[in-house]
Amino acid sequence: MKLESNEGTIPDHLFISYASEDWILADWLALKLASEGYKVWYDRIKLLGGESYPRDITAAIKNQTFRVLALLSRNSIEKPNPVKERTLALNIAKERKVDFLIPINVDGLKATELDFMTSDLTFVSFDKSWFDGICALVKKLQQIHAPKNQSRGQQVVSEWLFTEEQPKTRTEVIWSNLISVLEIPTHIRKYKVVPEIDLESVYSNWPFIRDSEDTLWAFCPPEKSPVDWLKEIDQVDLRNLKYYFGDSMRNTLTTLLHRSIELKCMNKGLKFRNGSLHFPNNLVSNNILHFTRYDGKKCYIKVVGERKFRVTQEENTFFERSRYSLSPDLRFFVDRFGSPTVRLHISIFWTDTADIPLEAQKSNRRRKALCRNWWNYEWLSRSMAILQWLGTGDEGTTGIEEITILKTDSGDFRINSKPISFSLNVGICEKILPTDEQEDEKQVLEEELETDEDATAAI
Repeated sequence: MKLESNEGTIPDHLFISYASEDWILADWLALKLASEGYKVWYDRIKLLGGESYPRDITAAIKNQTFRVLALLSRNSIEKPNPVKERTLALNIAKERKVDFLIPINVDGLKATELDFMTSDLTFVSFDKSWFDGICALVKKLQQIHAPKNQSRGQQVVSEWLFTEEQPKTRTEVIWSNLISVLEIPTHIRKYKVVPEIDLESVYSNWPFIRDSEDTLWAFCPPEKSPVDWLKEIDQVDLRNLKYYFGDSMRNTLTTLLHRSIELKCMNKGLKFRNGSLHFPNNLVSNNILHFTRYDGKKCYIKVVGERKFRVTQEENTFFERSRYSLSPDLRFFVDRFGSPTVRLHISIFWTDTADIPLEAQKSNRRRKALCRNWWNYEWLSRSMAILQWLGTGDEGTTGIEEITILKTDSGDFRINSKPISFSLNVGICEKILPTDEQEDEKQVLEEELETDEDATAAI
């Protein structure tokens, strides 16, 4: 029996309903279905073997769509357009008494997180494996005799990829997480000290490394140091470091530079706990850093925030709030080309709302839940925000070009305030990628989710 719409046409398209945040899966799904020979309507890829993308979505769903494939996720569950498309599909399903809406579970939504209209539907699961998901979806489409009329589906996809995704001859900037070192002190000095003095407590802001109980290495003496307990007994010219045998002196230099960075961050207000630095709550106003993004746009990011997690313990389910803080780690090293650089790695430090650190396993699960939708540009934005904040002077002025980590009488330790970037003569046109829905001059780069489910069932 042929299924015809109210206008006499045979519905033969698959309409993909999704939220823009889920575009990567939506792209992949559209191309996979087209390669299998199905006609697909998907707004980011206009032609995949079917008619042109319809101007009247409602009419197209009613009259020319065989099934609506709804990507259900925490991004799409309350967005206006996906909700309208799902509601229309469910009304059609009720009227025609067919499963007109095929829901696809993108990120493991539970029935309790859905609205009453979709909570009792049978889902195709994509949250654990896209491969298993597409296999289950194609099997279902075959069972309900979804129309195919393309013998050249794979060729259609290849032609689209060739015209749309080919690298273009254009200059593209590639950003790294490395920061160039502009200057380091020229000398390391060795000092003899009185063992009875607790230097770690008395001179906590002085970067040094002990060589023995009564000797240590440092770039310079601490400020306002008395001469009776500190005596310089040796010094190393770092410009001749290559003439020293072994790695001992290089390791000393690296340790001193790293300690200098650590103290710079702590003097700016970062806290050191559980072996890592992190932003404490309310260190900056509203826990927000304002900065200029890589594309020149004025933006801001949150450095401390809270999330609510769904926790299942035995047969009980409850919600638990946790606080996260950005945790920057800057490490000095010399790259393979011999250039001194600092690598910036950002992780997440988790506590409960009473500021007590979470245990490692729980922290790791919640880090994955929080960061699963943070893409490269979002990590880069956070890196640039932190670097610009480190370069802010005591009077609130920003060091646009450089950050002074340490001043000594044999030179300063200075790094750039921007990550190292590279230029390529080919690139992908990013105009085809979804744009941010917020077009304000200042953007929040992190969506405030109401709920965020934990990755495992028990804690």
